Amino acid sequence: MKNLLRVIVLSVFASFNMAAQCKDISTTSVIDYLNREIKPSLDLKLDKDDGFLAIKGQRLNLQLPEVSHDRGIKRTWTYSFYNIRRVDNNFFYDSNKNLIALDVKFESDDSELKGRCPGCPKSKDLRAPDINWTSVQILRLYLKPIVYNNSISFEVDDIKFIGDFKANGLQSLLRDEVVGKSLNQLKIELQKVFQNGQTQRLFNDAIKPLLQAKNISNVRSVSLASSSLRACK
Repeated sequence: MKNLLRVIVLSVFASFNMAAQCKDISTTSVIDYLNREIKPSLDLKLDKDDGFLAIKGQRLNLQLPEVSHDRGIKRTWTYSFYNIRRVDNNFFYDSNKNLIALDVKFESDDSELKGRCPGCPKSKDLRAPDINWTSVQILRLYLKPIVYNNSISFEVDDIKFIGDFKANGLQSLLRDEVVGKSLNQLKIELQKVFQNGQTQRLFNDAIKPLLQAKNISNVRSVSLASSSLRACK
């Protein structure tokens, strides 16, 4: 009986000690800080030759080469992002993913995925129809909190396109294949850019006043729930 009581007391003490080492910040506060500190300065351009992510005047180039589709008979179609510019963006909490989401809205006056047929005569280049991003044009980035220099920052967990893709004369299976390849390539590149120390520092700087107000330091682990971000020593 004494041993059981001792185990219970130790368990309660351990739980209390763990709680004392962890502090919660409301998810709403984190979102508000990101929208106030990051949103106004964030820019994103999807383009094979001039793609970039910019935050607070710091530009990081995106490497977005063409994706290809083998058409057989010694012919390959290639597709690439073309001059897709951000017009707005917004951070929010996505309850389905339990992650912070960043919606980047785009606008373009031309086809967003340009098709080419390398080696074809110029008059035959239309064999690779362009793909148009219609309706809403939104790239959604899912961000998860991470430990950064004993503090907190964010990295890309996943991305998705919102909107429809259409191409005249292109079968839906081929269109979806090209869009899927382009999305996967973009995801890999954005994950790489967000793992860059410069990007992580900029996000950390954005919420640092909030962390300081909560006296949060020496962070060893961080997690996210619908109501709060929890940081533990």
